[in-house]
Amino acid sequence: MHVNNNFFNDLFSNDFNSEYDHSCRIEDFNGRKSFHIDCSGFMYWCLAQMGYRRALVELRAFLKENDFIKINRFFCKDFAFIYEHADRFRYWRFLNTPTQDSVLVVMYPDGQGHCMWIDNIINSDETEWLMRVIDSTRFPHKHDSRIDVTGIGIGDIKIIRLNNGWIYDSGNPLLPPRAAKLYFVSPVKQV
Repeated sequence: MHVNNNFFNDLFSNDFNSEYDHSCRIEDFNGRKSFHIDCSGFMYWCLAQMGYRRALVELRAFLKENDFIKINRFFCKDFAFIYEHADRFRYWRFLNTPTQDSVLVVMYPDGQGHCMWIDNIINSDETEWLMRVIDSTRFPHKHDSRIDVTGIGIGDIKIIRLNNGWIYDSGNPLLPPRAAKLYFVSPVKQV
């Protein structure tokens, strides 16, 4: 069973409005939420709502200590940095391959990135994974819940291991598959 099923089921069963926006603000109009949020802002909000506060505090403290964090949340590039310091983290597991209910962070050679929850691994072998992800994006994925809109939704992506690297395919015809560095992390709740 998915660890975060109840959270995401509740989120998607409620009536909300969403658009991909770097302002990362959430408004409430008479009980209906309006999310103006990008991928890392959505990730940060989800982690806080799901009770991974220790993981967030640990991540922010480490990034502040290393002068990376400038605002009240992290960016995709910050995961690339913390991955290199995995031994300093107690509330994060750093994985070599994707797992259900973990976070996938994609970093492109140009410094841009994207992060998302892995909701389900639909199909996999040693070199290719087809996954259903939950994220906030400008470019909806294959079989996506977003139709002509941006923001929060569910869709399918594919990653391919090629030699010692990765190819990320968002499933969107406007974005061709491309080489990227991928990071797989999983927050740990305090016990």
